[in-house]
Amino acid sequence: MKLFFSITVVLAIFSFSLFAFSGRNKVESAKLESVTVVGQIGVYGNEPHTWLGFVDNKGVEYGLEASEKDLKELRNLQGILLELSGLLEPVPEGQPVGYQTLSGGKIHVEKYHPYKD
Repeated sequence: MKLFFSITVVLAIFSFSLFAFSGRNKVESAKLESVTVVGQIGVYGNEPHTWLGFVDNKGVEYGLEASEKDLKELRNLQGILLELSGLLEPVPEGQPVGYQTLSGGKIHVEKYHPYKD
């Protein structure tokens, strides 16, 4: 009887974890699209825990993910109109915005430069 109860508990835990940690959120978050946006760097959070975001010309805010070197250079480009390219990871519909992500999603920065008309 003890063995049966133990097996039942193990199967219940396994079933719960299988259904709780799989599903559409993983699939949706894997959908990345290449984007190029024009806008300015924004600094979010409070010192000493600030992080960079990007606000495009339409007012859409994005979190940024890049190397430490690129993030340092981008911070120095505050106030300059930039053209930024990378892979956009959108926020899954109906899900809360995650860590260092803004309502427009998160851009994995590939390249950037001052915008020229």
